[in-house]
Amino acid sequence: MTTAEMFRLLGARLETYREEVIELQRQLVSRVALGPEVEGFGETEKAAFLMDLLQSWGLQVDSYPAPDGRVPAGERPNLVAYLPGRSTEKVWVLSHLDVVPPGDLSLWDSDPFTLRVDGDRLYGRGTEDDHHGIVMSLMAVKACLDLKITPQRTIALALVADEETGNERGLAYLLQEHGHLFSPQDLIIVPDAGSQDGTMIEVAEKSILWLKLTLIGHQSHASRPHKAKNTLRAAAHAIVALDELQREFPLQNPLFRPPMSTFEPTKKEANVPNINTIPGRGVFYLDCRVLPEYDLKQVEARVQAIATEAAAKFGVTVTVEPVQWLPSAPSTSPEAPVVKALQQAIRRVYGREATPQGIGGGTVAAFFRQRGLPAAVWMTANDCAHQPNEFCYLSHLLGDAKVLAHIALGAE
Repeated sequence: MTTAEMFRLLGARLETYREEVIELQRQLVSRVALGPEVEGFGETEKAAFLMDLLQSWGLQVDSYPAPDGRVPAGERPNLVAYLPGRSTEKVWVLSHLDVVPPGDLSLWDSDPFTLRVDGDRLYGRGTEDDHHGIVMSLMAVKACLDLKITPQRTIALALVADEETGNERGLAYLLQEHGHLFSPQDLIIVPDAGSQDGTMIEVAEKSILWLKLTLIGHQSHASRPHKAKNTLRAAAHAIVALDELQREFPLQNPLFRPPMSTFEPTKKEANVPNINTIPGRGVFYLDCRVLPEYDLKQVEARVQAIATEAAAKFGVTVTVEPVQWLPSAPSTSPEAPVVKALQQAIRRVYGREATPQGIGGGTVAAFFRQRGLPAAVWMTANDCAHQPNEFCYLSHLLGDAKVLAHIALGAE
């Protein structure tokens, strides 16, 4: 049987899995997997369910738990399952088990941890981020098993913890303690970001710099402003002055969307609780997504200088502290085999031309790239991760599973 014939059979088989997809999403959504940073108990229940399921299919499943005394189990689960191929070269699909909290429940149209099916849409916390990756990869494997088709490459599924809160006990732990699992010759796919038409293959990320700016002045009664040093007014002027960063770091890189560095004031901490007091302390944050061409030290230095100059006009001092400092990892080459394989498969399944791009957000793929492992981030995404009424399309899950099957088969 030719690879083209095998691919047609797999595609047809996947189209019969609609009820299986819904049931798998139902089971995953109901197993709440929140990290201890948000008062959760970790991913143990979800990982145990998936291990039992994959082993019932006859797959080898290895466990690499990371110690974590903050959760009842004392560890965070990381699973790796294999479907052997004709070659030991692997197609890796790395998905994460944890989800974020639902947030304000009044903004949801249904219980976030009970799957709601509405036509082609599957609603619930985690359905897109990152059950999409879990489900599409499991369905591609199931189709091969059901049809007794051996892929060209071994399919390796990594199901990791702690992606939403830093990866220290997820992929970072795997790479540090079990780095032998991965090879630069592997095709590594991370289904954790994408575009609505599936044509974005993420190969690069901007540097991330989060800064905390603390302004210290002098508190006073609001009727006596001459005795105060108003940190709210100083902060407002500093925020406006920091618009200068866009002019000082003007480079554009067409690989990224948006193509320039961005410097956005975001969170502001509460100051005084009453209206008739002038605040003497103020704190706000700056979220910088910086092109790889720039040094983060240079950016931080300019933030300090600009904010200091603005605050000094009001007799206020300012300190700048990094909250997150993450220089961009080396990008995956647009010519990398994993990118070319994805482009070919997307063209075959969806009839569209996909392009390698860079993003401003950070993904777990950066940990691969920092170790010289070319990884591509891809899935057909709705851009509703972390939002109320998070959902994914059932048809996208099946289509993306076909893309993975195409790559694993080495089909033309």
